[in-house]
Amino acid sequence: MMSKGLARRLAALGAGVAMAATMVSGLFAAPAAASAGTATSVKPKVSASTPKASPKSYEGGCPVKVTFSSTVTVKPTKSKTPVVYRWLRSDGSKSKVKSYTLSGKSKKSVTFKETGTFKRDVKGWQRLQVLSPRNVTSSKGYFAVDCQKRIEHKPPKRSWVKAYVEVDRYSNSCYSEIDAVASIRVGKPSWVKYRWIQNGRVVDTGSVKVWDDRRVHYSFRPRESHRGWVALEIVRPKYTHSNRAYYKVSCDDDAKAYAQVSAPADYEGSCPVAREFSGTVDVRGGSATVHYRWVGPNYRGPLESLYFSRHSGSKSVSHTANASESGTIKRWIEIVGPNNSSSNVASTEVKCKDAAVTASISNLRTAPDNATCGSKAGPAVKVSADIAVTGPTTLTYQWRIGGSVPNGHTTVKVDKAGDIPVTMSTTPGEFPTTAGKVTLEVLSPNAVSATKEFSHTCPTA
Repeated sequence: MMSKGLARRLAALGAGVAMAATMVSGLFAAPAAASAGTATSVKPKVSASTPKASPKSYEGGCPVKVTFSSTVTVKPTKSKTPVVYRWLRSDGSKSKVKSYTLSGKSKKSVTFKETGTFKRDVKGWQRLQVLSPRNVTSSKGYFAVDCQKRIEHKPPKRSWVKAYVEVDRYSNSCYSEIDAVASIRVGKPSWVKYRWIQNGRVVDTGSVKVWDDRRVHYSFRPRESHRGWVALEIVRPKYTHSNRAYYKVSCDDDAKAYAQVSAPADYEGSCPVAREFSGTVDVRGGSATVHYRWVGPNYRGPLESLYFSRHSGSKSVSHTANASESGTIKRWIEIVGPNNSSSNVASTEVKCKDAAVTASISNLRTAPDNATCGSKAGPAVKVSADIAVTGPTTLTYQWRIGGSVPNGHTTVKVDKAGDIPVTMSTTPGEFPTTAGKVTLEVLSPNAVSATKEFSHTCPTA
């Protein structure tokens, strides 16, 4: 569990996060719509490894940089596969959404990294959430930072042990953790067994190896307004105890939080698509830190926090839901503290629709059939063209010379997008084939035509 609110520490100390992987922006670049008559494409297989922290457990001088890395493995189904992802953190915050495009259909792995700078003690975790081409979230990768201040001069090698405790003196939130930090110092390297005392009661125990000085922590949630103290009691190698560190918690019982959400308009078009829900969180009756999350059927978002310094106020929040198939998306806000409540339920409809298949004509050309030049009617004419379709369809077309359709219409079943070559040859004497106009007419899936004038004569002997 994260020690006292990581988000408040990072904000107070200016801890920044630098991204160490090259990313490509663009959250949801919709792929080319599937063609009519085909089933929805199979989603690629995606996995994300548990993030590794380097260093995972740090003790020493601060600030210190910790790098998190997670490997995403994808079995693509397309030649270009955007991998959309973001980092989730134990304090409820998250990184910006980034994208990285994989090329080729072979199985590939790519490692994403994020680096954070920490100036004070921190315990927590990070997860990598892949949003596309499939929603996958890694396991939690834990880390700890202990900013020890080493003494410049070691004490004489004699058998003694001392402890000193510090604690946050005041808190106005009954839902955030209070962290007590004890500094243990020894005259010679020793295993130290200790226990935490809160208001006269043993609340935690432990043991650590101490060379010269070492810090240990105890965190708790106050839950209610009260005054108290925390101390560290050394059991071994020599009994002693620290000072009492006093604290005060004042929770405003009158502060209440409420939420209201609204959904985006219904959508019909190509998928996948991102739909953004908006909401407001209101506090009445006192200052408070509001803990909330977005939830929905089969969805439970990370816990997030908002601080209200006045007795009443309102703040806007938002949430993006990704839809890859038709259906209803429902979302609402769940308030965890200072009071338990839920907002209204907002819903939106998504109807995924394939783009219409169309046909176009190109490369319409004519040529004389010199093999028929011996006919008194003159040469026959060969006509050819290419018909391009954007997807599977039933193609119907016909040739027209002058005002006549010599062969009637032709129907062809097309299984995929591409160019279909078509040809036609006249019979000598059947039509005025030495000069005129020829037209190729597509009747379906859409109406389109192309016309070309020709004039052909037989070569002289």
